Amino acid sequence: MTTAQGADRPLRVVQVSDTHLSETHAYFIDNFDVFVNEMQALQPDLIVHTGDISFNGPVRPADLAFAKAQLDRLPAPVLTLAGNHDIGEAPPFSRLDQPIDAARMEAWTTTVGPMWWSHDLGRWRLIGLDSALMASGLAEEAAQLAFLRDQLASRGPRQAMVFMHMPPFETDAKDERPTTSCVPHPARRALLETCRDAGVKVIACGHLHVYRRIRYQGMGIVWAPPTAMVHFERQWRKWRRWSRPGYLVWTLDGGKIRHDLVEPRMMIAQDTSRWTDVGGTTTNMPPRPLRRHSAEPA
Repeated sequence: MTTAQGADRPLRVVQVSDTHLSETHAYFIDNFDVFVNEMQALQPDLIVHTGDISFNGPVRPADLAFAKAQLDRLPAPVLTLAGNHDIGEAPPFSRLDQPIDAARMEAWTTTVGPMWWSHDLGRWRLIGLDSALMASGLAEEAAQLAFLRDQLASRGPRQAMVFMHMPPFETDAKDERPTTSCVPHPARRALLETCRDAGVKVIACGHLHVYRRIRYQGMGIVWAPPTAMVHFERQWRKWRRWSRPGYLVWTLDGGKIRHDLVEPRMMIAQDTSRWTDVGGTTTNMPPRPLRRHSAEPA
């Protein structure tokens, strides 16, 4: 657990998600450059990345290393969580045949950082979880759940907020169908009951590349938009709205919390509606080297 002393002023925590960075598949580096510029102007107290930092980390560890180097450009402390494009998926629900395993967990922890964490900021305890472990059946799944319960029980008067990559559910918390869009049902129930019973105020996530907010049993559940791609066809079909790239600014004001959606005008909304035609994933796209984004001659 880490601790930061909060000043007698509102504290700003920026949540960024789904950057999908890669040196060899640098489709989304321009939007990340915009994000870096925004953070240099904003100077937040903390930045939390809720996963998919990389384009295809489970099979290209170099993507993780490149993404970590890009995060190191940011002018504030950064806490990072793994997404399915970083560390794989729970083995029973691995759509891309990239199950989370010991090698992928080691690649994450040695290159980026811990898989789960806790950070005290002002009157808040922020807890980060690895959603790929949920319903994985791995020993780390039980260890993470025990960590969550311990950190919630030991926080004293602090309010609690949980960050993770996948949302707990899309529309129905009781939906038991197999899914890779959200936390699978058995693990979802344990997560939601633990958070509800401990008085968690907010669960903040990403993964679906759309901004959304709902209330569930007294908790706010908020999806951050991506800085990378959006999928206009799917978003319109599911949510009847378009999404733009951006990020969230959480303001912690004593024991109160609010957030603002920021959609920078210089971020490009890249529609990937046809990008998943091959294998149902953007990771099958051909290389687009970083040098193609440079002003320098190749």
